[in-house]
Amino acid sequence: MSIFTVLLPDIGEGVVEGEVVKWLKNIGDELAQDELVVQVMTDKATVELPAVKPGKLAAQHIKEGGIAYKDKPLYDIEVEGEVAQEAPKAAKKEAPKQEKSKEAPAKTARAAPSAPARKDGEKALATPATRKIARDLGIDINNVPGSGKGGRVTAEDVKSFASGGSNAQASGNTPVVAMSSTPVFEYEGDERIPLRGLRKKIAERLVESKTVVPHFAYFDEIDMSNLVAMRKELKPLAEDMGAKLTYLPFFMKALTMTVKKFPMANSSIDLGTNEIVVHKKIHIGMATATDNGLIVPVIHDADQKSIVELARGTQELAQRTRDGNASSDELKGSTISITNIGSIGGLGATPIINYPECCILGIYKMQDRPVVRDREIVIRPMMNISFCFDHRIVDGSNAAEFSNYVISLLEDPRKLLLGA
Repeated sequence: MSIFTVLLPDIGEGVVEGEVVKWLKNIGDELAQDELVVQVMTDKATVELPAVKPGKLAAQHIKEGGIAYKDKPLYDIEVEGEVAQEAPKAAKKEAPKQEKSKEAPAKTARAAPSAPARKDGEKALATPATRKIARDLGIDINNVPGSGKGGRVTAEDVKSFASGGSNAQASGNTPVVAMSSTPVFEYEGDERIPLRGLRKKIAERLVESKTVVPHFAYFDEIDMSNLVAMRKELKPLAEDMGAKLTYLPFFMKALTMTVKKFPMANSSIDLGTNEIVVHKKIHIGMATATDNGLIVPVIHDADQKSIVELARGTQELAQRTRDGNASSDELKGSTISITNIGSIGGLGATPIINYPECCILGIYKMQDRPVVRDREIVIRPMMNISFCFDHRIVDGSNAAEFSNYVISLLEDPRKLLLGA
């Protein structure tokens, strides 16, 4: 008998690490060739890795919730006879970098680096991956002292800075992200559920957005009378074309038309370069509730699609997302988002921006309400909406203009069909 150590393989798309979400086999279990052993979640997808050889699971090198790195030990198989040990490719002898990780355990703050002081206006030396970490944490990398060769800023420098370590103290800057933990009171009967996998990813993204982005909320209401009538008229025609016509496609079309008039709402801030990136593509993220949590699949090039195409596309994509069959490309790349909880209920909320976007639209319950029209009280189907904007990009007056234009299109939906 001998021990064969299985390393985390190349999962593709440049992924160098993944969270061990669940061990599908326990130590001592017999493993058949290609039998699924462990579930690993990366920034791109969740994959189940099969046994590379038949034998017995002898060891698990990474606990559930821990981070496994490419070409590093993942688990051991006890096999019959002598086997050649798996080894990483010679070109990749260095330990995998943690530059893309947002889940690596916090490390003790190191002493302030003795790198030469950076002159005013001088750009920091750093790899693209390190710059991405800084952007994700909302940090200007040019403020981070570098401990690498020649004053290069490393991923660990950025994380130490973000957590309030000596890097932040040395630079005189207040850390953007405070990674502290407040003790939790415990009571008899409490249940503890590990925060891992998709739920952990969701938690990190939400904290990142609320920490980095100064959210600005804007509320208004829509008289849905004309849209209700138009949908009723078009619904049978859409069904003949294979589409279930809800109100969401109309909102998407209104959003794309408004973005073309007010393009700053379809932008992001690149903190690494201190630039506002105005996106010319309009890719709408569609918040979708699943059994595992909220996922935001993306309708790419939404402005190029008709209302029927949007209806068909949103229906199919939402179903694939709920079934766990959406591709990695369908789950990334959004430039602006919509969250629709009207079918569940609720009159309003302040949705969290899908960072690094700068705008999200919330759609809520439609209900008959008394309103004043021509100095008379009438009953109309009314719907509340809310926007959250990144206040660094969108000011209050811009938000009002943006919302007013969306409302004008939806209250006169003929404009949506004509593209006016």
